Formats: sequence, C-alpha cells, structure tokens
Amino acid sequence: MIGTVFFGVFVHAQGPDETWIKRVVITNDDGIDDGKVVKLAEAFSKIAETYLIVPNSNRSSSTHYCTVYSQHVLKSELRKNEPNLKVYTVDGYPADCVFLALKGIMKDHPPDLVVSGINDGPNLGFDWMASGTIGAARMAAYWGVPAIAVSGLRESIDGSLDAAIEWVIRLSGSNLVKDLKPRQYLTVSIPRVSPNEIKGIKVTKRAGILLDFEMQKVGKDESSESTQIWQLLQPKRITDVDPGSDAELYNQNYIVIVPMIADEMDRNLLEYMNMNIRFLPPWTGKKQP
Repeated sequence: MIGTVFFGVFVHAQGPDETWIKRVVITNDDGIDDGKVVKLAEAFSKIAETYLIVPNSNRSSSTHYCTVYSQHVLKSELRKNEPNLKVYTVDGYPADCVFLALKGIMKDHPPDLVVSGINDGPNLGFDWMASGTIGAARMAAYWGVPAIAVSGLRESIDGSLDAAIEWVIRLSGSNLVKDLKPRQYLTVSIPRVSPNEIKGIKVTKRAGILLDFEMQKVGKDESSESTQIWQLLQPKRITDVDPGSDAELYNQNYIVIVPMIADEMDRNLLEYMNMNIRFLPPWTGKKQP
C-alpha cells in the first residue's frame, strides 16, 4: 500500500489521471477585474464544474469579514453561464462569496473544494490575520470544505502565471488536499521569481510578526475637542525572521505551505484550565461596593 501520513491521516497515492474534484469554487480578494483568477477558473473548468464567485471590487485586507451577518442581504450578478463555468460577482467580501456559495448558490450541490487566489502579494507570518485571500479559505474550512489560499505571484514574470496555475491544479487534486479534515486548510505562497528559479516546496510553520507597525497622532477633529485622528505609518519590515519559517524559506525561493485550522480553540489550554479550575474566582452575584 503506497501513501503517506498527513495531519495524522494515512493518505493513499493518487494515479496521474485521477481527480476527486467534481465541483470547485474559485474566489479572491482582488475582485473580478483581476485576470489571474479568471484564468485559474478557466483552467479548472477543464477538469471540474467550476464556480467563480468573487467580489465586484477590490476587497484586499478584509480578513474573514462577512457583511451578510450584519446586513443579511447580498447582491450577486451572474456574469457567465456556461456548462462547466459559472461566474458570479458579489457586492460583498471574499468570505461573503464563500458563504453565498455554500449556503446559497450551491447549497443543494456543495463544492468539493474552495480555492482562494491567486493573490499578488505573499501572505507570510502575521499577514494571515489581515488577508482576505486567507479569510475566504478560512470561511470554507470552518464549514467543512477543503480549502487552499494561494498568494505571492508576480504575473509580469514570463511564464509565472501559467506555471502557477498548472501546479495549483495538481496540488488541489492531490489527496493531501482531499483528506483535509473539517476546519483544516492550507496557505500557499509562491515566490515572485521566474519559474526556473523556484527551488522546490516546503511545508513549514509561520514566522512571527514580519512588519513593525506604528500609529501616529496627526490631528484632531475640528467638530470635537475630544476626538483625535490617528494614522498608520508605513510599516517597516523586520529582517530577523524565525529560522525555517515561511518567511525565511520564501525568501530562499521555496514555495511554502502552512497548515492552518479555522477553529481557534486552544485544546491544550482548555485541558490546563479545567485541571486548575479551582483558581478561578467564584461567582457571588454581589455588586461591587
């Protein structure tokens, strides 16, 4: 029996002509005007029923913000309706697009996979907290659909987009992605170099904070003496990164994959706190003096 162990699951090897993906959702945070996501969807449509569901405008750095939770409505427009490729734009954010796909457009025939990206800039280290690309994959994973978020491509480099699309489709069809458990997902960063300069693929941990942020007070609101105006200064990149982390390996021209989980509950801390629950202050219901 040929296979490997991934996330504690034995994974069988897959034949070269097999694919488990019958229905896929493609989304992004750069919106419908980003040609990369359209080309990725067109490529997927050759092997699977493909739904390209993206924001109708650029929604970068939107994390997993989901407007439908607060507004309860989304507007979608069907831009293309072909047998194997349907294109929708949504007046929301990447996470909205995934939520709409799973709970609306495709609720009777859910996707086997969600692919978010390919985004322009890499999402390394602390970047995952702000990324709309990753937020979309996180939303899919939370609802139990295997998902990957792909970032880092420089489309202007000759051959980079075609090479990335070909590899992403092969990654997506692998049993490593198929056997992701509910709430597990992958983030992928592809170096912004020519395809022949990429050294290989590494699965690794996230670096710590890569950017040093600083806020500066720039004035007051003229209508209110007590209201201050703050501005985020251009962050400075930290040069010392964790050895063996995604940032270090990415800078060495490796494609880096980081396994992630959408459920942020800390099971180790849960066990520790239950063992020490006697140290929690008891509830008395009394008012403060």
